[in-house]
Amino acid sequence: MRTNYRANSGVQFRMFTDDQLEELFNGTLHVLENVGLEVKHEQAREVLEENGAWVDGELVRLPSYMVKDALARAPRSFTVYARDGNPEHDIHIGPGRAHFGPGPTCVNFIDVETMERRPYQLSDVPHVAKVVDSLPNIDFCESLGSVDNVPYDLSALYEFAEMFRYTTKPIVAWSFDYYDSNAIHRIAVEESGSQEAFEKRPTYIHYCEPLSPLISTTDSLNKLVFAAEKRIPLIFTPCPLAGGTAPVTPAGIIIQAAAESFMGLTIAQNIQPGLPFIMGGVLSVMDMSSMILAYGAPELSLMMAGHTEFAHYAGLPLWQTGGCTDSKTFDEQAITEGSLSVFFSALTGGDLCHDVGYTESAMTGSVFQLAAMDEAIGYARRITRGIEVNEDTLAVDVINRVGPNGHYLKDEHTRRHYKNEYWLPNLNDRSSFEDWKMMGSKSFKDRTIARVEEILASHEQVPLKDSTEELIEQVLAEGEEWVKEQEE
Repeated sequence: MRTNYRANSGVQFRMFTDDQLEELFNGTLHVLENVGLEVKHEQAREVLEENGAWVDGELVRLPSYMVKDALARAPRSFTVYARDGNPEHDIHIGPGRAHFGPGPTCVNFIDVETMERRPYQLSDVPHVAKVVDSLPNIDFCESLGSVDNVPYDLSALYEFAEMFRYTTKPIVAWSFDYYDSNAIHRIAVEESGSQEAFEKRPTYIHYCEPLSPLISTTDSLNKLVFAAEKRIPLIFTPCPLAGGTAPVTPAGIIIQAAAESFMGLTIAQNIQPGLPFIMGGVLSVMDMSSMILAYGAPELSLMMAGHTEFAHYAGLPLWQTGGCTDSKTFDEQAITEGSLSVFFSALTGGDLCHDVGYTESAMTGSVFQLAAMDEAIGYARRITRGIEVNEDTLAVDVINRVGPNGHYLKDEHTRRHYKNEYWLPNLNDRSSFEDWKMMGSKSFKDRTIARVEEILASHEQVPLKDSTEELIEQVLAEGEEWVKEQEE
């Protein structure tokens, strides 16, 4: 009998020691207690002050016990569900599980027919949703863009409605403020059947973004308060730039980003204790020659790995980043930067890894980059799954049975295990040179384009309920009238 036998379920790496994580955690508490953040939301300030915060105008400082209480209330594990009830597409947030999906709000898009860069259009949303729905290693949906050809204030609402129609996978929804947040939620609740049914099986996560350095903005907190009141799983994620809007050192940017997230956490948990909360932070460097947020920089992977480890030390899931590139075209740079960042995200166990498919430093979305990164994610997942060691996998009896000068091709053990033990590529080519020539000498880029085209031609939509379709048309019409009223 074995006792105290430790089993590792997969491959991960550690960047920090426990002592270093404690220093980072204590540094974050120090910032919250002694520096504070600007909280530009009256209700949020009132909630915080009632529960022990020090409020001086818009400046709020949090005593350490408030932050620790909020951390204790927030669940480390929870589930976000596929809208059609398919358990294979549910996302189980929990230790050791990395999930991947696109990002939102790129202003440009690589046209699926011409491969040319142009402004993102409403007709692009179904393309992204269909590709997400079909790729086996993409777990949740965002749109890879911000719709240019609808009223600006309604772009997130139009985007959600189209994603909801064309994918059954969980969605991460962004919005501008209360109006479109409420409209999006009405659609999700209608499909669920009721608010109570949605709370039991939420089908989307609400995305909020505070402002660095150290500002919880009115818009971000309007959305946070709405999500907390409606029991919608919540992401609260700053986007600090090392050397620009945050300290240039990785440890410093992690502390600042954590403080910005922890303020949102404390507000949310005092409004709705136990609300599923995902700590965030898109951490990278500001390239001092171009002044851009570098999405392909090694520091992005480094900082996100450290931030993930810190979040898990604090007991929270993390909104990670990977699969993105600074390249302007679908080339070797795009694949190299995207694949390496995906691998780091998988190794660190980032709970939700977004922006897969981002190119041009988050300015342009590409379903071709997304499809290529699906391959990289599958590759990384096989490595991080690790090596299982038990009596069956040790295969001592199999080696004995086959013996010297035998072969394992027909052995029952091989037939039983090879499909699970081997990662089988969808895009990478392993054929002989002669077979590759016979099949058209296609490059990885050629095969990726062909796969996207095949998905878009063959995707079968799982329809929404009739009442949900009717409600979508209603809320969009109401939104158009609301925009006209705002303009008058």
